[in-house]
Amino acid sequence: MGRAISKIKHPFRDFNVESRAQKVISQPTPKPAPKHLKDALDLKRMKEAFPEVFEESLKKNETLDKHLKDVFVTRTDVPFQPQQPINPSRPLPQDKSQPEQFLFGHKEPDDDKIPLGKTTLRNTLKFISQHQKDPTKYDADFIAKEHKLPKEIVEKILLYYRVFEMYVPEYAEHTTKAKFAGPSVPKKFVLKDVGRKYLGPPKHKDNT
Repeated sequence: MGRAISKIKHPFRDFNVESRAQKVISQPTPKPAPKHLKDALDLKRMKEAFPEVFEESLKKNETLDKHLKDVFVTRTDVPFQPQQPINPSRPLPQDKSQPEQFLFGHKEPDDDKIPLGKTTLRNTLKFISQHQKDPTKYDADFIAKEHKLPKEIVEKILLYYRVFEMYVPEYAEHTTKAKFAGPSVPKKFVLKDVGRKYLGPPKHKDNT
């Protein structure tokens, strides 16, 4: 109910709001905001109890105003230094350009600086992708010799890690086929004869 009432009230509240705001702002003497009830009662008691003090507080004290204008703050103990002197033996960096954004979030070492038995994330993704495309040529032995890695580590990497695979659909008039950009082993199959007993996914040459 409250939401419905707010939807009705908001158009009337916001009607011609810019013109009304400009009218209030353009007044020569701005109208003060209404005081809280407790503050208004305190002000009323002060007027009744101390009328002279209240009237004096509203007047401008020319002497105090003159003294305030004559006040200046100066520093005499330490001379002002607009800029810290530059030490020629330890100069500050002058290049303020944005640092280079690396592909994997950090700078990888060059291939000639990689220690034996180690590799980079770039090379790892490279030989995993090569193995998925041609597992016969790029097997664990070939990758271990090329990248100087232990064969056991390479076998575990190829077993537990894969790169993303992309399926590109080919649109036809009535049918939609999927062209698979990756290994030749399909991940899905269709069981056409429902009445027969399910014997598992169809076998392929790569799995035999």
